[in-house]
Amino acid sequence: MATSLSSQLAKIRVESTNALDLKAQKKAHSKSLLFDAHHAATQNFDTLFQLCYEGYQEICQLDPRFEAFAGNLFSEQSKQEDRTQMTAAQNKSLDNVLEDFMSLVVGRLLLKPAVKAMEWLVRRFSVHQYNITSFVLTFLPYHTSPLFLNAIALLPEHRPAAFKFLQPYIQSSTNPPRHTIVHTTAHNRDLFSAFNLYTLNVCRRGQQCSALLSFWSSVVSEAIALMLDRSRLGRLELQRQNQQHVLMRVMPTLVEGLSMEHVPDLRVGCFMILTVLSSKIKLSEDFLKTAMDLVVAGWENIIHAGLICLVVLSQQRHEVNLPKKTFKALVVTKQLSDDLILLKQHYRVEKLVLGLVLGALERLGTRGDAERLRFVRELIEADLMQSSFVAAAVTQMLPLANGTRLLPSPKDGFDSQSAMVDLLLYLADSPTVGFAIHLSIENMDAETRQQALKLFDNHRRPIEGPNNLETDEEMQDVDQGLSSTQFEELVDRIPSRTAFEVSFLSHSKSYIFESLSDAFIAAHHSTDHLDAFSDLPLLRKSLAMSEPLYFSFFVRIWCGHYPTSARAAAIRKVSQYVQTEKLSVDVQILFPYILYALADPAAPIRRAAVELVMALSPSYKAMDSQNGNHSRFTILGNGQIYGQAFQSKEVAWLPWATAVEFIQVWLVPDLEEIRVDSGQLPRCLIDRLQAGVDRKEVGNHARKEKASLRSSVMTWLCSHVVNTSLLPLKERLLPMLNRVPKVGQTSTFALLKPLLTTTLAQGYMALQEGCEKEHIETSTYTDHLMEIASPKDHESIKLLQDYISDTKKAADSPMRMAAFRRLRRIWALLKPQGQVSLGKFMLDLTLMNSLSDEDRINQMEALETLRTVKLSTDVLQSLVDECPAMVHDGPEKTAKRRRTASSSQNPGDAIRKTSTILDIVEASVTEADLPLVGKLFKILNDIQGYKAHSGLELHYLELLVVNSIISILKPSTTPQLDKSDVRADILVDCIRNSSNPQVQQQALLLVSILASIVPDVIIHNVMPIFTFMNSGIMKRTDDYSAHIVKQTMDSVIPRLMESLRRRSKDTLAAVSELLLSFAAAFEHVPARKRLGLFQSLMDMIGADEFLFALLILLQDKFPNNKRVLQFSVDLLNCYEAQTQLQTVESYVATIVDLLNPKPTISSHLITANSGNNNQETAVYLLSQLTALYGDIRLISKSSQVFAQKQHQVQSLRSILSRVMDQIMSLSRQHAKVKDMKFLCQKLLDVLLGGLPMVDFVSTIQVLVEGVDVQTSLDALRSFELRLSKRGFEPLAGQDACLGFLQQLTSIVQKSTDEPTRRVALSCIDTILETFGKKDVDAVIDATKTVIGTQCLGSANEEMQITSLLSLATIVEVLGDEFVAFVPQTMPKSLDLLNSKLDDGACSERLHHAGYSFFSALLIYTPWAITGSDLDLLLRVSHGSANADLDDSCSEERRASLNLIAKQIETKDCCAALGRTWANAMTEGPEALKEHLRILEAQIGALSKSAVGRHSEAFATLLTKAFDLRRIQFSNRSEDSFEDDEVEEVEEATNTVTVAMIYKINDTIFRPIFAHFVEWAASSSTTATVHRQTTLYGFLTRFFDGLKSIVTSYAGLILENAVEILGRVDVSDSASKLLWTRVLGTLQKCFAHDQDGFWQSPAHFTPVTAALLDQFKHAANIPLTSELIPCVTELAAAADSPNHHKTLNGIILKYTRSDIPAVRLAAVQCQRSLTNRLGEEWLALLPEMLPFISELQEDDDETVERETLGWIRKIEDVLGESLTPMLQ
Repeated sequence: MATSLSSQLAKIRVESTNALDLKAQKKAHSKSLLFDAHHAATQNFDTLFQLCYEGYQEICQLDPRFEAFAGNLFSEQSKQEDRTQMTAAQNKSLDNVLEDFMSLVVGRLLLKPAVKAMEWLVRRFSVHQYNITSFVLTFLPYHTSPLFLNAIALLPEHRPAAFKFLQPYIQSSTNPPRHTIVHTTAHNRDLFSAFNLYTLNVCRRGQQCSALLSFWSSVVSEAIALMLDRSRLGRLELQRQNQQHVLMRVMPTLVEGLSMEHVPDLRVGCFMILTVLSSKIKLSEDFLKTAMDLVVAGWENIIHAGLICLVVLSQQRHEVNLPKKTFKALVVTKQLSDDLILLKQHYRVEKLVLGLVLGALERLGTRGDAERLRFVRELIEADLMQSSFVAAAVTQMLPLANGTRLLPSPKDGFDSQSAMVDLLLYLADSPTVGFAIHLSIENMDAETRQQALKLFDNHRRPIEGPNNLETDEEMQDVDQGLSSTQFEELVDRIPSRTAFEVSFLSHSKSYIFESLSDAFIAAHHSTDHLDAFSDLPLLRKSLAMSEPLYFSFFVRIWCGHYPTSARAAAIRKVSQYVQTEKLSVDVQILFPYILYALADPAAPIRRAAVELVMALSPSYKAMDSQNGNHSRFTILGNGQIYGQAFQSKEVAWLPWATAVEFIQVWLVPDLEEIRVDSGQLPRCLIDRLQAGVDRKEVGNHARKEKASLRSSVMTWLCSHVVNTSLLPLKERLLPMLNRVPKVGQTSTFALLKPLLTTTLAQGYMALQEGCEKEHIETSTYTDHLMEIASPKDHESIKLLQDYISDTKKAADSPMRMAAFRRLRRIWALLKPQGQVSLGKFMLDLTLMNSLSDEDRINQMEALETLRTVKLSTDVLQSLVDECPAMVHDGPEKTAKRRRTASSSQNPGDAIRKTSTILDIVEASVTEADLPLVGKLFKILNDIQGYKAHSGLELHYLELLVVNSIISILKPSTTPQLDKSDVRADILVDCIRNSSNPQVQQQALLLVSILASIVPDVIIHNVMPIFTFMNSGIMKRTDDYSAHIVKQTMDSVIPRLMESLRRRSKDTLAAVSELLLSFAAAFEHVPARKRLGLFQSLMDMIGADEFLFALLILLQDKFPNNKRVLQFSVDLLNCYEAQTQLQTVESYVATIVDLLNPKPTISSHLITANSGNNNQETAVYLLSQLTALYGDIRLISKSSQVFAQKQHQVQSLRSILSRVMDQIMSLSRQHAKVKDMKFLCQKLLDVLLGGLPMVDFVSTIQVLVEGVDVQTSLDALRSFELRLSKRGFEPLAGQDACLGFLQQLTSIVQKSTDEPTRRVALSCIDTILETFGKKDVDAVIDATKTVIGTQCLGSANEEMQITSLLSLATIVEVLGDEFVAFVPQTMPKSLDLLNSKLDDGACSERLHHAGYSFFSALLIYTPWAITGSDLDLLLRVSHGSANADLDDSCSEERRASLNLIAKQIETKDCCAALGRTWANAMTEGPEALKEHLRILEAQIGALSKSAVGRHSEAFATLLTKAFDLRRIQFSNRSEDSFEDDEVEEVEEATNTVTVAMIYKINDTIFRPIFAHFVEWAASSSTTATVHRQTTLYGFLTRFFDGLKSIVTSYAGLILENAVEILGRVDVSDSASKLLWTRVLGTLQKCFAHDQDGFWQSPAHFTPVTAALLDQFKHAANIPLTSELIPCVTELAAAADSPNHHKTLNGIILKYTRSDIPAVRLAAVQCQRSLTNRLGEEWLALLPEMLPFISELQEDDDETVERETLGWIRKIEDVLGESLTPMLQ
């Protein structure tokens, strides 16, 4: 039976060999951007590199910056890179290079070459696994392209949290939409931070591209907007905190981005972010100033975008003045006003423009004032500001112009004050802003206006009112400088009769007013013309004191829509009359219209009206003092003022005394304030009408008189407003009068009611016509009319209701809408009964069934009214009472129900009415409406009943009712709620029967609220609720559903637990039902919310008591489910170590109880029945517990707590002791149960793993001393496993392990059980490796045991392996101190390995162990290894190379042999290599190649001087290597090497020789080279052929590798080469091979001659003769591949006409050979020479032509065909036909 320790070791072994899993490697290799997985898996890195390198070269042509990666990512060496073999530092460095490349390539990813280059990064460097963040963000801007799908499909399963949102799109192979990315960026902090950091890093490197930056700026801006919108939820303080958090997250990116002036696109993105921030939240002044300065810093290329940002920022500031840097940047901006004009169409630029103007004005007085004033003029004249901002600018300019603010004299002598005056005068005359300038001056305070007037007067430029600048169509033809003749002509056009008119204020149409008004407008500029006009007979000025015609004309002028100057002139004309003519009548008909003028917004009108009052005041005072009988003064216009109709008769008049007091007391005292403020008159008039008592008078009589006075004034004013024909007077005085609801016993409504009723009767069209005629806003006047209706007067409300109800006049809709607006405004002032009545009226309108347009308008307005106003509880109750009974017309209806239904509404109408009422209630209820709860529950009950009978889904009605109840109960902390009003059963039915998720969510929310208010009512119905939750709402993934579940749990479960503990002793039985419902919902709960949900559940019910129950339920419900197991680990890890151990204790107790004959606890948790089923369940649960608690996180948590030695450690020890007793008891009592003992042992191992090392060792020592061998073995294995997972151990733990060595040594020496001894020895090895350097003496003692007969000398191979591994560890620990053991250990180890190799019984593990020991010796004690030991090591290695072992053994051996080359002295190493050369040759070619690798490694490790010193020894070894072919092939046998094996060894020899040559100079090597040549030619003929074959194979490599540097060495082989060519035997294969190699050597030598070596006749002549002589062998040897290329290279190297002629002559002779093969070879050679040398060779064409002609007619077809090819080549070179020459 396998032990727990062996299982764990097996698991570790599996994990440690993952790198060798070919299937996994193939799957990883098949990940590709370009190819499908099947095709990609078949590609090797060479093929792939070639393809990707082509793409890389193409993008290098597009952008030279990519060339920097040619030496790393796209080098030949990159094909060998393997990230899994790199160190952390190397990987980090590689990451930087990879991210640098991806940053650069992001802008070109849609190009095919760029994708090819990225393919290499994916396939070779696995950027999709190691650089996930940069990889995904590189492709993210192209999220809509197929390329992005390919990229995210490569991502591993475990991705960073920032990219988990991609999972559904990876699974469905669809592109993520943009709104998803924006939403995730707003809600996922990791993605937001990663995206910002990635973009900044790209810009820091200077690798930015528009594709990335535009995508980043748009996504991040929208994400920030969403974040800020979300931050507005909750209390004001919470909103501020959330906004601050968002700001803190954005600020680092914003500051750095704005500072990158070299990246304009990034700064534009930051401008967008700033714009979003300033428009969404309130920013501080300091922040805005800093932001504005950052915007203008280096903004030359992005001025337009920067201006937009500045405009938005400036609008958010309280201050107007701009920061200094911002102002300077804006002033120097070209065409600033043009840009601002464009921006004005979409943005408010006033504040920024005003800031610029004020900034320029503040800086006046220094050099450059002229430019500043030009700048100010340009900005103001561009008409970028509203009048109020223009006024602010003019206010600052006036002190500069009139000298109030003195400026220092600038050095340039510029007169700034005079220039400012000119600027003001110029702007006042400007057609664009002149009107605004005049209007601003008119509205200034008196002092400032006086300064402006003085300034304009001094410079002879009169200031006129803004209306003088108007271009009214009627005034365009009238010249202000009207001549007398023109005026007389104009007067002559006026009719001569008045048509019996007595007043121009009459309701009847005047036939002469239009003509008179035109004449007056033309004449009012001239005093003479005005006087002449006033004296016209038509006006009857002489009868002004007897009829109102004269005055009424001027009244109508100043109350009409005429220029301000004309209106003021009309008032002044009346004032002139009052001042010049003695009043003999009461002219109070003027008073209402004087009030109109005093409230006029135009200051000239008010001033003229004040002058009129001041003229009337002394006249009335004089009249009052002169005549005591006031009744003698008749009232001018009495019965005439408004015509002959009834309106004049309905006018109320003031008594004389009241009229006098009205002038003297009500108007005169406030005239100065009225003159400067148009709002002063309404305030004074309203105040006097409401309070009205003169503070100077005392006594009750005075107050009564004043009350009567106010009543008289109110009645008089209202009568004029009602009866006048001038709408402007009504429009201006109505707002004042409406603000006085009552004077004395008279209500304003009663006085103004005729006006309202008359207007309503006339209709909207008539009203609109009159308003348009008088240029009055119809809607505003309509609202004033409706304000007549008073909330205190029931009749007024009834009047409006009746008017609203009358929908016959379709055109009156605007007036009815105004009535609705009035009712909404006065709703709060109505009495409760009035609100109830009006509410029912509005409800009736809302529920009308009529389909006319007017009725629909009424419906919408009524519904809007009910939704807008604050409905009281009484109103809501009355509305709820209107809900009809919903009765289902089913066959089962009883007689009583039928009778009820017959009188009820149609069910559809009933549902509609109920829906409307509930909609209104839901929008209006508050915590004050508690009495509604019971009625709402009754309605919900009716809805449920109707649903059950009709089958209709009334989700909306249910939602309205539930939301209404929540709105009532949720805000209140302790509502006084009657329990009888709450129907929990109805809520449960609503939750269970509704299929609408919103209804379910809100109903659960209501349950949680009720649980805190009336818990007793809810607790009895709680289980059905949780059953529904687990099968319904928990399945949803939205955050709101999770919030509802959490809130329900928080409210219900604590009260449920309190109730269960109070009612039941067996709490587990009661809680198990609740836990079972949650366990059943495990799979339905979304994975991301699962852990939080169950943790909250356990926190509420008590994890110490019931966590074990939940774990068992989950295991029982979902057996063998890995997700459940992992979740259980995560859940258990959320709690402290004590809770974890208590859970284990209860878990084991449940297993024990399960195995009892009569289970108790387990019966509530486990579904198994009895007998064997219980045993199987117990084994399963125990296995799950072992796997659960075996998680490293839980073990480390327990270990940390034990190591702290705090007060809770004793408690933990007590729990652990009880658990171990339980487990051991379970193991003993149920040992016969299958796997029980094994699982108990495994669980004990897991529990012991959580102990500190000191406690763990003590426990192991006790277990080892026991008599049970299996227990001892398991304990040692546990110890070995624990130590193999070593980390940092405290000093006490180290001492405990070292102290355990003596006991382990004793076990090795005395134990009779072989497995126990082996594990003990392995434990010794692990201790020595981990802590050996802490106690060297203990290591030495242990070494004696290891090299003894019980270990290294044992016949057991496992002991031998473990011993060798231990010795390797000991060598590493002891270092030089191991020297004493080398003579004992190395020969013994070598003999052991050699004997195993000889027997063919050497296992791979033993081989690894042996060479691990040898490597350790070579590293730490190389000087202690003797020559004989080294010889033996080499011989053993030769045998190992010849043995059939796997590649890992070869790698291990070669690593050790490489250490020989590096660690052993060169002299000793060469001697050993020489001594063992024959043995290596005997063992085979592999041994020889490894022998040569040692030599190569040694040469590579030495310096040049050291190689030179030992060159003779190296040459000797190489000479032996060069002689291999002779030895093997002179007398071939079965043991001789094959040809390819000899060539492999020769290739290795050549490599070593060239490596040596690179490290020595010519002085040293030339003798060696000569020796090689001489040595090769000094043997017998056969031997010489073999040696020279080897030599010339090397020489080919030599001349090809070192090129022109060694051309001179050809002189040493020239004679030998000629001699070989002269004696070649083409019938002998060895001689033929030598001939081939000689020609190859000469060809390489010719090809690399750059010094003219072969031009020398001494060199050229012999070699030419020898080479060309070889053409005679053409019949026996193909010459195309060897001889012809060699001759061609010779001709190129000779490069002399004479040499070419020599060559040509000899070759041409061969064209006349009798042998066709020779002729063919000669033609082929000529063709090759022509191709290579071109025109240079064709200089000999005249000599060739006869031979060519002959060859054209050759008898051999092949020769003839080759000749034709030669001719075509000649023609290609010459560019002309050869035919004429040949003829």
